[in-house]
Amino acid sequence: MKLKITFLFLLLMLLISCNSKNIFSETKEGFTANQWQKKEAQQFTFTVNEDNKNYNFSVTISHVYNYQFESVPIEIGITNPRGETEILLFDLLIKDAKGKDKGDCLGDLCDLKQTFKKNVKLSKGNYTVQVSHRFNYDYLPNITSVGLEVDKTE
Repeated sequence: MKLKITFLFLLLMLLISCNSKNIFSETKEGFTANQWQKKEAQQFTFTVNEDNKNYNFSVTISHVYNYQFESVPIEIGITNPRGETEILLFDLLIKDAKGKDKGDCLGDLCDLKQTFKKNVKLSKGNYTVQVSHRFNYDYLPNITSVGLEVDKTE
């Protein structure tokens, strides 16, 4: 019995360690009253250790179930090691064409991940990514977290 448990534990550890494509993942939480204020851009800093590899950038967001909007206007600034900043504007799609939540929902919360930049070649160095919303009001309601993930592509 002990051998089976040890084998399952080792198999689980192997599966977890195989996700070496992810070089960065961070989530910002704690929005007061679940309101993401327009003036509170979320900033993420990470380091690329390998030169000239391709990467995907994804934004993650957690929101209250049955969100009142179909999409959220997002602005992302990516500053490279040379200090140059690229600004990206896009709509984070919360619901599909039939009005169903696109995220993984459990209970009252839904987690959504959307890739916004694919197969981009990065140089070694430190990067800063700033994520903000372009909603028409002072805050975006019913948001519990915002995050960034950066993965190597093969």
